[in-house]
Amino acid sequence: MGTNGATVPVLRWTSCHHEFQCAAAAVPVSYREAHGPTLNLAVIKLPATDPGHRIGSLFVNFGGPGTDGISELVRFGARYPDELRSRFDLVSFDPRGIGGSSPISCPGAENTVTGSPLRPAQHDTFYATSARAGQACAAGSGKLLDHLSSANVARDMDLLRQATGDAKLNFLGYSYGTYLGGTYANIFPANVRAMTLDGTLDLVANATGKPGEEAKPVDVRADTARAQLDELGAFFDECAKAACAFSGGDQRQKFAAILAKLTNGQVAGTTLAGFLKSLESAFYQFGRWKRLGETLNTLSAASPPGPAAPVLDPYLPTHSPGYLAVQCVDSQNPQDPAAYDRLAVTEQTRVPYFALGAVFNMAQCIGWPGHDDDRYLGPWNRRRENPILVVNNRHDPATPLHNAQSTVEELGDGRLLVVESFGHTSLNVHSACASAAMVRYFVDLRAPQAGTTCAPDARPFG
Repeated sequence: MGTNGATVPVLRWTSCHHEFQCAAAAVPVSYREAHGPTLNLAVIKLPATDPGHRIGSLFVNFGGPGTDGISELVRFGARYPDELRSRFDLVSFDPRGIGGSSPISCPGAENTVTGSPLRPAQHDTFYATSARAGQACAAGSGKLLDHLSSANVARDMDLLRQATGDAKLNFLGYSYGTYLGGTYANIFPANVRAMTLDGTLDLVANATGKPGEEAKPVDVRADTARAQLDELGAFFDECAKAACAFSGGDQRQKFAAILAKLTNGQVAGTTLAGFLKSLESAFYQFGRWKRLGETLNTLSAASPPGPAAPVLDPYLPTHSPGYLAVQCVDSQNPQDPAAYDRLAVTEQTRVPYFALGAVFNMAQCIGWPGHDDDRYLGPWNRRRENPILVVNNRHDPATPLHNAQSTVEELGDGRLLVVESFGHTSLNVHSACASAAMVRYFVDLRAPQAGTTCAPDARPFG
């Protein structure tokens, strides 16, 4: 099912946010009822600076899910290369259910998860409170939760493409936005002109998992814990080269000692969960690595090392209702807490430090009340006119390079460009080389050759 004959909205642009223009677009709540109830999307564009040589619109999704496109385009729009801004209107929108686009209502859903699944006395409390976000969203949003999949966002985007007058779609997606792009490219393969996926999810892993992996949570299928461990090793290597604050002695041994201390309680006011959360944040942007080295040095010197205790209070990621409302219907995840409990044992052995965060990342999807019958689960290799450009940092802690390599194979027409750097997407790691390659691709439809790599414009500790 495409847009099922839905009426193309009329965009009445008005000035907003200084040089930007904003509009609203009415789209069907359900594309099975294409002329039934509608919801309103908030849309924004940064007009091309050279209208006489304008190619069309370039739709941008900044990830999430649950991230609004309006504020992100305002934030990042001026950073795009001049040639791209001159030839394209940059267009973004708040996805359905998010921000200014008929947002879901989940009163009391934030910060509701308590307890630890690794403490027997708190085990049931953890899973019970993990379900509260879904319960709150069901009470406040009802049937809207059944229509928020990325497939329906892709259908919205096809109506917006037609509303802007573009014969075919130009699209740039970051992180989760790569899944939206991959979904669009397979629901509407004939409507794609050029598409870049930057910081790429493994499409199959995000949807269902490969054969034999369907019963694992999505981040275990994507093996993000191994990517974080890889980035930690890269941090140690770069720290040693730069003689950063943590570089003296055996860094790996000192790090293990810090983690051992934290399993026994707070060190210098820092908990294990708090430390791992801040470490994850530092991995996204290597500009934070200098401060990370100083923090590690402080923790290393704070108290004498001792034997590690069992991890009882790990870092357990929690998510916004907007994130859950999309991810819990896009991705198949285990619905039995026992599946997570079993994986917690085996994954800690396979990937130290980071495994538990990946295992329990989707625990809030257990019992999620929404189910979108129109979500897209593949195939992912429908025939398109031009190759899809896939850009990924070699050391990306959230969307690992092995995910991008899998997606290139899944698409069948993917062309991989690797940035030899660290961090998550080119929004956090600028590379003039990669930017130039993307410009040439969008403007001239010239994708870089397979095996092309680019250097970043800066290095850690530089």
